[in-house]
Amino acid sequence: MQTRALIFDIGGSVFDWHTAIVEALEQVVPAQVRSHLDLASFAYACRDKFLTLNAAVMKGDRAWMTSDQMLASVVKELCAGQGLGDLAPASIDILSKAWRNMPAWPGAREGIAALRRKYMVAPLTILSWPMAVGSSRRNGIDWDSILSCDVLGIYKPDPRVFARAAEIIDCLPEEIMMVAAHPSDLRAAMKAGYRSAYVMPQLEDPGEDYTDTGFAREFDVVAKDFADLARQIA
Repeated sequence: MQTRALIFDIGGSVFDWHTAIVEALEQVVPAQVRSHLDLASFAYACRDKFLTLNAAVMKGDRAWMTSDQMLASVVKELCAGQGLGDLAPASIDILSKAWRNMPAWPGAREGIAALRRKYMVAPLTILSWPMAVGSSRRNGIDWDSILSCDVLGIYKPDPRVFARAAEIIDCLPEEIMMVAAHPSDLRAAMKAGYRSAYVMPQLEDPGEDYTDTGFAREFDVVAKDFADLARQIA
């Protein structure tokens, strides 16, 4: 059956969550304090703690939280632990909203635009609607829709997310291809009947296993970047 729609993971796959946190830290933390702070480690810890909290929410171990609420909680915890607890509330807010202004990986905008000429394209993301919209606007990326798990009320990799996404875009699961730099996202989508396109990661997510145990056989498409993906399927 012909693929009609491409559903994208975006956090880490299209957008660089790491640089966004580092940029926010550089904006709000005084230079004399930054000299004693490992900005890269702080950014990585944000993602790690966010994903851990998201998993707890998904399993029902924690009450429902939006992705914005989760990142804000993580930022406050890390700031307190890193001696940044005296930052002004406005500065904490900038850090908490850093993922609303993520840069895209090189070539992502052009690759997605080329794919959109043939397919419907939309993110299916655990990130919030404001995160997806803000980061897309920063990079000039146009989508046909944005499917945020915050709005759907269910987080990936719950199979109900993939079923609901198919209903919304009015496609059969086998008419949809999931595009992601995370093998776990693709495997969850495949269980729901989606096809799969693995775009090799520019940045490795905490907790993700990137060991290639035969990706070329496991996934329908393997691409080195979005330009390569467009060359293969556009």
